[in-house]
Amino acid sequence: MVKRTQGLPLNTIILAIIAIVVLVFLILIFTGGIGKFVGQTGQIAPSSNETNNAVCSQYATSIQTQMGTSTDPNTQLQLLANSQYVTSGCSNTYQYSFTLFNGSEVACGLGPNACINLNNGGSNNNNNNNNGGSQSSCPSPPNGIPGCQLK
Repeated sequence: MVKRTQGLPLNTIILAIIAIVVLVFLILIFTGGIGKFVGQTGQIAPSSNETNNAVCSQYATSIQTQMGTSTDPNTQLQLLANSQYVTSGCSNTYQYSFTLFNGSEVACGLGPNACINLNNGGSNNNNNNNNGGSQSSCPSPPNGIPGCQLK
């Protein structure tokens, strides 16, 4: 005996898929899901300069917090020299002031001619190399802090 099975026509399957897609779309409209999607796609991406400033600000705030855990100004300067704020190049361009435990201030973001040289035995009176355009005079981190001056 031959058994015959009854199947759904292809047209019915396609209509069912379209109905499900329309149903999902209606649910998104009534629950506000479409508004969230349109709102996210309508945002303008920040410029690279704004992004860099945000990253540098985050690095500066982070190292300021770390520096606050030390009472030795030399250790604080070494922490700054080893930080992402300096190694990423933010110290040359992003202006920020750090206050050391002894009350001294480190001003950064002063450009490539400013430098704090840490090679002088770690003494508290670090040399500021400001040699009128000589960029090679500043040692690379962690031996120097480019873009910064001790005030």
